[in-house]
Amino acid sequence: MSKVNRLSDEALRQIDAFMTPGSLLKAARVRRGLSEGEVAERLKILPRYVAVLERDDYEALRNPAFARGYVRSYGRLLGLDIAVLERALAEFDGEQPGNRRQVQTRPLQLQRTGVGVAVGLAVLFVLVLALWWQRGNFVAPDWPEAAEHSAAELAPAAALAPGAGR
Repeated sequence: MSKVNRLSDEALRQIDAFMTPGSLLKAARVRRGLSEGEVAERLKILPRYVAVLERDDYEALRNPAFARGYVRSYGRLLGLDIAVLERALAEFDGEQPGNRRQVQTRPLQLQRTGVGVAVGLAVLFVLVLALWWQRGNFVAPDWPEAAEHSAAELAPAAALAPGAGR
């Protein structure tokens, strides 16, 4: 009998090796008698996402980074063990369980347009300040105003103008 037990243990390990998260989810959905549309409605995701998750085609998702969350939510809905699903997902992705990929990030940098806008605003401020200062210090010359001259003073000048009086 120990030979039979060893055989069944080996068979179970081989079967587990081929169990992907998608196949586990699909088998559980079919067992519960749910359609893909019902699952999509309960999870509030697009109906095609259910088929994508069951095919393990995570790159077809609008944002593949959400695949792990979708698989967890789908597993909770079906009452599956989340740890088993995560292990299957890690093996499917080629990760070691517990080791997550780290995304390298760069520090935020100012965009060149931001620097250009700041320089432009500073130049505009300096110009407005210069105009304001010049306007305050500007002294008008002593030019005679036309209103100060009487009509009698302007009459001889009008008589000398060419074509006057015709």
